[in-house]
Amino acid sequence: MFGRRKMIYAKHIALITTAAVTFSAISYGGSEANAAGAKHLDQIRVALVINASNYKKIEPLVSLSSPGGFDIGVRNSASAEAKPWASISDTSIRISLDQYSTIMLETSDFTAAKALNAKLNVMPEESYVLSRTKLGKTIYQVFYGNLPTKAEADAAATQALKDTTVAALMKNAVPAVSGPLHLSAGTFATEAAAQQQIALYTQAGLAADLVLQADSAGTVGYSVWLGNEATDANLEAVKQAALKAVPSVPLQKANTNAPYLIRRSDVTVSTSPTSSVAHYVTGAGEQKTILHPKKMGIAVKERMDRSFRGDMELSMYHDRLALINVVPMEQYLYGVMGAELNSQWPTEALKAQAVAARTFAIYQGNKYEIAQVTDTTQDQAYYGLDKEFTAGNQAVDATKDEVISDKRGLISPVFASNAGGVTADPTEAWGNAVDYLRSVPSPDEGAEQGKAIWYQIQLTDGSIGFVHSMYLKDTGQKDKSGKAIFESTEKDVNVRQSPYVDNSANPAIAKLALKEKVSILGQEKESNAYSWIRGPYTLSEMKSKLEAAKISIKGELTSLEVSKRGPSGRAIEIKANGVVVNVKNPDAIRTVLGGLPSTLFEIEGAGSYTGTSPNVPSISILSGSGVVSHTADSFYVLAGNQSGPTAVKKQDAMMISSSGVSKLAPTGPATPGMPSKGSITLQGNQILFRGTGFGHGVGMSQWGAKGFAEKGYDYKKILQTYFTGVNITKE
Repeated sequence: MFGRRKMIYAKHIALITTAAVTFSAISYGGSEANAAGAKHLDQIRVALVINASNYKKIEPLVSLSSPGGFDIGVRNSASAEAKPWASISDTSIRISLDQYSTIMLETSDFTAAKALNAKLNVMPEESYVLSRTKLGKTIYQVFYGNLPTKAEADAAATQALKDTTVAALMKNAVPAVSGPLHLSAGTFATEAAAQQQIALYTQAGLAADLVLQADSAGTVGYSVWLGNEATDANLEAVKQAALKAVPSVPLQKANTNAPYLIRRSDVTVSTSPTSSVAHYVTGAGEQKTILHPKKMGIAVKERMDRSFRGDMELSMYHDRLALINVVPMEQYLYGVMGAELNSQWPTEALKAQAVAARTFAIYQGNKYEIAQVTDTTQDQAYYGLDKEFTAGNQAVDATKDEVISDKRGLISPVFASNAGGVTADPTEAWGNAVDYLRSVPSPDEGAEQGKAIWYQIQLTDGSIGFVHSMYLKDTGQKDKSGKAIFESTEKDVNVRQSPYVDNSANPAIAKLALKEKVSILGQEKESNAYSWIRGPYTLSEMKSKLEAAKISIKGELTSLEVSKRGPSGRAIEIKANGVVVNVKNPDAIRTVLGGLPSTLFEIEGAGSYTGTSPNVPSISILSGSGVVSHTADSFYVLAGNQSGPTAVKKQDAMMISSSGVSKLAPTGPATPGMPSKGSITLQGNQILFRGTGFGHGVGMSQWGAKGFAEKGYDYKKILQTYFTGVNITKE
């Protein structure tokens, strides 16, 4: 919750001396080579918001909260340590860069300002509402965008005005671009004196702000700045109006080259005009603003409200706001462990993850120039304090400073959630060989233990989907074809395309009413990190997925096959309509096929050879070795060197491909009177992906590490199993 508006700023800002708070030494590098040639990082810089060439998370402003308030410091590019400036008791603040925005509306009507902001907030740029005092009254300014140039701010506002609702809510107001040009009306030793000066200007209808800024000796004072203008002409107009209102005070252009913080009142998320949150505007040049929590943890709304240890640094990078979490390495690893694993993992598996995560982070160097890593899976997931758990923290502490290296130094210890029983050779993921990364067996099957059964059902309209078994019960009846009839136990039961819950990737395709009856076609174990299915999809749907990934398909999609496999059996080449689908690397096959969990899969679906009865749906496997299709009673196999199909009994059916032998018969024991597990009905031109593993599969499998730990491996043996020829050493 944001705090209520505080009318007397002196209660919130207090000057502090260097002795009052210690800011961490923060530098962009932070690495020093030890005697063994490895890199050591006492602290790590994690990009939460950044406009980097290799990762973009753009936010015009950020909202931060900490239970005890903040200590604020600043530094410039030449200083290695932040100078403490102020201590603030606000538990929630917003921060933005002093750039260009458009004031879309200025009004005394709080409701009108909030209505316009709500509409603008769904548009491409950020919108926010500030409150000010003018002529003794409170007014509200609706800002849109926070951009590097006036031209960009103008263009954003012009685009927003094309929406007729926006134009109507503005009530004929004329947009005005604000910017980083200000006038200084003097600096004062106390905030109270500065507030008296501000009152003189606001009573005359001018915008005036309280500003914290240090002099050449480093002493922080309270300045009064007028205007936030985009052009020199507008700034001159403000100057003339100010001199007319208060002729006794000389004015000069504000020095924005020296670090500064402008404090304003933000009511964007307020439900009442009497409450606000402090909005700090920081210099957009070389300034680095450091926020240190008085109590542990700073939550960042723009990062799912996650709370992070350490400090936050705000600066401008590539013309946009950058928010960097500067945190001790071991504390960073606490947050990584919480994001990657959980407290149920064996201790030795946790230790293996801790060492791998530490090595990975150090290996990155200054990957993002002003940061080593991001908080995303582009590097390794980092969720901060919220996901930490005691056993994970203890695993980090127990392996402090330990890293993985070979004869050349640190390795890049990549890892994935689940290898599906065998890790990938790096050529299968990225197309290049790495000597310490090889395909090895991995005990990953633990991920499917205890997973529920999902029933494949047929609705009365003939459509097919999956329902979790807990929402269906047997009626004891059968339909005309002998299939069991079940009924739903609740209302609005979700029917999904595939047997797993994901409201984004696998939304409900239908809902069952209470006691609605359905025919049971088959059953599957709930898709998990080890074993999964995706689909069924029509060929038309698959064509759309391919085209969404910018894969051009001429005409209708009539066939899709795995045409090449790598050492572990993963797909490294696919063909659509007999033509190779070009991807940047083999692992990208997952993306072009609509986001498959791994490339260790088979394709099941309608093929060239159907069954003897036209009324029985056919299922086929398209692989590099040929086409296999079957009806309910028999299989027909067409191998690459045959001119016609060969019949095979269902119970004897196996498929031999470049990945080895795969069973095509049902994969699990049947419940009495029920279809076998792994038996899925496909209709018409449908295909289905059945696979194992989750992620690229290269390096250490997290589920495999769990399996090895349960077999008695210690963390060093686990790591040395997944990474060939390495040693575990202290940094």
